[in-house]
Amino acid sequence: MRPLLVILSLSLLAGCAEHRLVVARPNPTGAPKMVGSNSFGWGAVQRRTVAECPTNLIDEVRVHQNLGQALASVLTLGLYMPTRIEYVCANVPSPVGSTDQ
Repeated sequence: MRPLLVILSLSLLAGCAEHRLVVARPNPTGAPKMVGSNSFGWGAVQRRTVAECPTNLIDEVRVHQNLGQALASVLTLGLYMPTRIEYVCANVPSPVGSTDQ
């Protein structure tokens, strides 16, 4: 009985979902940055999450939700929905025909 409980617990912790949004011509700069986000009351109250990129350009966005966060959403019937957002900033594109990096 105990090994079954351990296996069930580990499988619940390992499950996750990920959504990814990328641009057509990637031009990333720097390491990915992660922020936590959540909403309350079926999305009526959401904390504003602002990406802090020096160029104001985003190269890629990933939204992660693990099984614990999904379970919190289900158990509260969607009243509380936690998630994790990861984004990568982009370089400023060089002018057409330029060899500058």
